[in-house]
Amino acid sequence: MDQPSEKMNKTAIEVLDMLDRWSDKMAGHHTQKRQYHRVTYRTMMTVYQPYADQMAGESQESTGFTVWSRNISRGGIGFIYTGQLPLGKYLMCLDPEQAGKLWFLVDIVRTRKVHDKFWEYGAKLLERASI
Repeated sequence: MDQPSEKMNKTAIEVLDMLDRWSDKMAGHHTQKRQYHRVTYRTMMTVYQPYADQMAGESQESTGFTVWSRNISRGGIGFIYTGQLPLGKYLMCLDPEQAGKLWFLVDIVRTRKVHDKFWEYGAKLLERASI
């Protein structure tokens, strides 16, 4: 799995900061449809698209890619990525730098193009996965 360049990491942080400023500015202007409170969660995460005929937590030969997380709640996670991903199920490592890696099967349910080739995603946490 290729690691993002330093320039790409810097751009990702700028995009995340922009999204946070926009969210702060819009707070109170519209009704939130959130079931759970979100908290800021900034880290690079590893994502795999599992094959359809496998069990949760199995990725076999699929290629991983890196995304930048934005926030997390009890029910889901928000992140950005430099490309458009199809809606659907993915295998996600929430903190790949930790020894006790935390893997989840997630379902991307929301997507929008935001800035500088980045897309923002909302994913529902479906179940914990064992790798």
